[in-house]
Amino acid sequence: MNGCEVADTVRDWSAALIECGGASGDIRRSTARWLAELEAALSAEAFDPATAYRIGGEMVRANLTSPGMMGPTAAALASLLERSPRSDRAQRFGALLGELGRGYATELSRVHARSQEAADQRFRVVFDNAAVAIALYDSNGITLEANPTTARMVGMNQQDLPGVDGLDLMHPDDREGLRQVVVDLYQRKQGTVRFEGRFRRPDGTVCWGAWTMTLVRGAGGGDLRLLAVGEDITERRAIQEKLAWQARHDPLTGLANRHCLLERLEAIVSAADSTDRIGLCFLDLDEFKLINDRYGHRTGDSVLAEIGHRLDAALTSSRVTLARIGGDEFVALLAPPCDDDAAHAAAETMLATLRDPIPVGLGDPLSLSGSIGAVVTSVIGANAEKLLDDADTGLYHAKAAGRGRWVLHHSDPASS
Repeated sequence: MNGCEVADTVRDWSAALIECGGASGDIRRSTARWLAELEAALSAEAFDPATAYRIGGEMVRANLTSPGMMGPTAAALASLLERSPRSDRAQRFGALLGELGRGYATELSRVHARSQEAADQRFRVVFDNAAVAIALYDSNGITLEANPTTARMVGMNQQDLPGVDGLDLMHPDDREGLRQVVVDLYQRKQGTVRFEGRFRRPDGTVCWGAWTMTLVRGAGGGDLRLLAVGEDITERRAIQEKLAWQARHDPLTGLANRHCLLERLEAIVSAADSTDRIGLCFLDLDEFKLINDRYGHRTGDSVLAEIGHRLDAALTSSRVTLARIGGDEFVALLAPPCDDDAAHAAAETMLATLRDPIPVGLGDPLSLSGSIGAVVTSVIGANAEKLLDDADTGLYHAKAAGRGRWVLHHSDPASS
């Protein structure tokens, strides 16, 4: 938080505590220090929630034991969570909240025989008003309690959640992953784990959530319970997936880019056996520069986009990866098993996509041709960059032979 935000939060928090009554000492100075220490703990490189435990005890010693003081306290803590840029803020917040409550309850225990009940009552406000989802499960995964944020997150009424199996809220494909994480945690009998997965709301909507799960003891030190603090990360996942797609695809044609093509090549090489062979068909448009010079780059881009669409429609096999690796250069990667006939068929198909003229605005359609350098090679010992170079060499020979040609040659990976 910046200086103004800190000052406003401290002012509001301390004023609310004073209004609740019972505050002792210079409460504004205390709240400023507590807020600074909690923010530092939330953002520290090496996370240590012990600070929150100490502050929980100090709050009791400052006579902050009125139930009404928990509302503004929850608001102050929530402001730290909302403004934190860390991706693991929910996990850290859950740990800090737990330690604050533990420190608060421990100190109350020293001064009052019924401190646990009092602490539960006071922290109910925090539980109900937290900006993150908080739920408590028994050792069988059955929901014991869930706060309003949890109910909103999973699309259910809060009163309907107790008794629901937590696994039933998950997407079927992610249930086993969550079950194994929880089983492992119970086998260790202590600790905290983080899980990301899909959950399905009653209306059928599938969303993504991230949960931090910690084992806690029940009332009176009874059976272990699972405390889960979570948040809806659907929007964040969508942004991440979009950025990941953009990093691996050509924005003009939607085909894979050079980076994605090399990734696919390297994956094939790493999984190949001695009999596997791949093919690469390297297409370059003949005299494409003349189109840009005569009609402009906007027209040139529309032509490239149309060619990418045609290639994608013509080469539909799941074993074919199409890529645009720059300018007017397109590549078809033929995964194993591949032979000369497969490379021949792919090259002819690629050239055939250029035979029909391409409409450009109100002018006459443009007739295009291309040249293809193709290579068929064993995968064992291959180098992805060297394979592209070999296909490029074949392209050079194809262009030397004339427009609309393709040339196939073989590469020996042992020589690369």
